[in-house]
Amino acid sequence: MQQDPRALPMSLEVSRLEEIFGRSVNDPQVRNLLFAAHFRIADAALQSGVFATVDQSLSRMKFLDDQQPQIHELETYLRVRQNDWAGAVLAARRHEAVAGEKLPISVTLAGSLHNLGQVPDALSVLNRPIFESCTSASAANDVAACESAKNLRTMIAAAMTPRGEVERPRAALSVDPAKQQIQSDRFDIRFDGENQSGVARDVLFVLDRAYVRLADIYYERPTRKIPVVLHSQSDYYNATGAPFWSGGQYSSHSGAIQIPIRGLPSALPREMEDVLVHELSHAFVDEMSGGRAGRDLQEGLAQYMEGKRIESELSLAELKRLAHSGGGSVMNFYHLSLAVSQQLVQSRGQGMVNQLLRAIKETRSEDGGFQKVFGQTGAAMRTDILTTFWRRYS
Repeated sequence: MQQDPRALPMSLEVSRLEEIFGRSVNDPQVRNLLFAAHFRIADAALQSGVFATVDQSLSRMKFLDDQQPQIHELETYLRVRQNDWAGAVLAARRHEAVAGEKLPISVTLAGSLHNLGQVPDALSVLNRPIFESCTSASAANDVAACESAKNLRTMIAAAMTPRGEVERPRAALSVDPAKQQIQSDRFDIRFDGENQSGVARDVLFVLDRAYVRLADIYYERPTRKIPVVLHSQSDYYNATGAPFWSGGQYSSHSGAIQIPIRGLPSALPREMEDVLVHELSHAFVDEMSGGRAGRDLQEGLAQYMEGKRIESELSLAELKRLAHSGGGSVMNFYHLSLAVSQQLVQSRGQGMVNQLLRAIKETRSEDGGFQKVFGQTGAAMRTDILTTFWRRYS
């Protein structure tokens, strides 16, 4: 290993070294040699794309000495290769905890935060004083990191720059004049008298909090105050024509959220918080896509933003049945929409999803947006994702 930087220990050699270490756990030379052997194997496996081997070696290296910064540097790049942006953020922060801020890891951290949709956090990393050294950087890795940081800043700035588009007209929402009203800078809540006043205040609080979170995830936000109407159960279905199983509805036509309130609760039921986040996500996606995002993309992203994950929603047996179902029922539609959007966010990153939504608006078609950002139609990409899903669970 000392003579040839490309030399790899054989598995029998590593096994023998593990045996020696088991009898000499306090010998620093043995520990260091075993660590170096696992690192050499992990580094080569990362270059070859054998990620399972990298994970195995990383686990062993962490046991030997988890304060070595090269462990967390290697894991950062592994998670990026796996499109595991949350894992990359954790590994990069662990690296900084033991080694301080470095240019390559800092820009990787910023890029991973951007792909998670955490744009303010990404910009905060890009504004670190360490990037001031880019003017004098000479090492190849540092120069490359500085160029990546410059490109990432340009991409974020372009995505966040207002484009002077004409605001899309919305239909006026017909609301019973007997309903009372409370407002914030972002929402106009209508409700039925004192019996719903406590729920209305809770709805406003939940929506304002969710708005702040979604505004950090998506590049654009609704340009006007969002009307929200709280209905009695029967009033809701009569006013919206929604199916019996609907827990809420967002209308692209009027830009309004309408919610049924069951009975006369004094406070907002916990399950209604997820409904509000779901419907508010529709408003953000509707704004970004110019109202042209398809129903499956809309519903998949809304479920993802309220915190649903397909593996948590269904048992293994149910996932297998879904893989064989081919759609059909309403619930299958929602579950498959979640599976597709979840994979889209987790594999391509929230930043790419935001680019997709903006491209849908620019091209005035969902397929046009998919072609511009991913080079294939939405139907083709959905088929690719679901083929993987079916293969995994069938």
